[in-house]
Amino acid sequence: MPRTLSLTAWFVGVALLSTATLSCLTYRSVRSAMETEFERRLEGLAATGASQVSPADVADARLLGEEGSGYIAIQVLLEQLRTASGAAHAALLDSARRVIYDTRGPERADLRTTLDSVASAALDQAYAGRPAVSGVYGVGRAALRAGLAPASDRGRVFAAVAIEARPDYLDDLDRLRRSLLLTTLVIGLALVVLGVAIFRLVWSAVRLERRLSRAENLAAMGRLTATLAHEIKNPLAVIRGSAQRLAKLDPEAKRMADSVVEETDRLSRTVARYLSFARPDPPQGGVGDAIAALESTLGLLEGEFRARNVVVHRADDGPHEAPVPLDTESLKQVYLNLLLNALEAMAEGGRLEVAAAEVRGRVEIAITDDGPGISPEALRDIGQPFTTTKAHGSGLGLFLTRRLLQSAGGTLELSRPSGRGTRCTVRLPRAGHAGTSPKHGT
Repeated sequence: MPRTLSLTAWFVGVALLSTATLSCLTYRSVRSAMETEFERRLEGLAATGASQVSPADVADARLLGEEGSGYIAIQVLLEQLRTASGAAHAALLDSARRVIYDTRGPERADLRTTLDSVASAALDQAYAGRPAVSGVYGVGRAALRAGLAPASDRGRVFAAVAIEARPDYLDDLDRLRRSLLLTTLVIGLALVVLGVAIFRLVWSAVRLERRLSRAENLAAMGRLTATLAHEIKNPLAVIRGSAQRLAKLDPEAKRMADSVVEETDRLSRTVARYLSFARPDPPQGGVGDAIAALESTLGLLEGEFRARNVVVHRADDGPHEAPVPLDTESLKQVYLNLLLNALEAMAEGGRLEVAAAEVRGRVEIAITDDGPGISPEALRDIGQPFTTTKAHGSGLGLFLTRRLLQSAGGTLELSRPSGRGTRCTVRLPRAGHAGTSPKHGT
């Protein structure tokens, strides 16, 4: 599954990047073509006008002004250029960069051209004898570009023609940019939806595979427990009968024999419970005292704690009794599984903390050891049949524990409280007190 999801994410990412790159390249290519065409046309207009300006007309216009025939010739030329090309403005500048004629009105005559500040580089190039087109500049709210061409005589530039036009291709580029952006977003959304769909399909396949695996494990466990139940019940019957006969010898032997009979009966019920958990429907428990069952189990393992050099610390501020919808035998089985796991985790001895609390109508029992703990990866899967961190474990203990708790509406949570050790938290609803106010304990 991780490999499939990684490949899917990689494919979606590459496709998104490719789409965005293609859109960007398309926009740049179209913009370059439009700018080149606009510049070529504007430069040609300026060059056409400059080729028809004579030094005599410029000299006449400078000497006689509007009364001179040269001024009239320049006026007709520039007005025709502006009207025929659809340009915004046209002007003729002398060698000192002053306006000889401007289609915007005679009041600009003899003033220094404003192009000297907004298109100085292109203007310098024109006076150097080469046609040029300026970049985009703003006049009020309008965007303009200027085409400039030199009017020369025998290699000497005596004037320059300036044609200003609105770069109408900018509107087309803006529409193209919006269209490409919308297309990229739609394709991106489609790719994301495709990725999510693939993820859901893969996840569904994984969940189905897990369910099939779990069903196979349960079937195997059923066959295993049926065999174990058959093989264990006969020796247990012999042990129980022998203990009953020993009980007739003396009082001390009777006490020990009664204990053997009690534990043999409990083991028989445990075997039967393992067998029942191989069936589809979980067993239904009665009502037991979670605190009393805990104390009884701790007492049963007291010798084991001493033998393994484990110190048990019990919190004293928890509830003294806690009826829960799970029978005492099942509760003991839950605690026994968790406590034995904790003992195995502290092979060199250690500290075991046991705390009880009641929180919002639910009884909580926390069992914390200071062993090496369980890795975060193992925490995700532990508790499943045949999943274990032990070298010789079966993984059925925690599975049985969790099933027992779930049959009574409870839960089992495993965590690492401080990076070391393991905390097992048992939560069960308090029998008949779902609406009582919570009591807190450590």
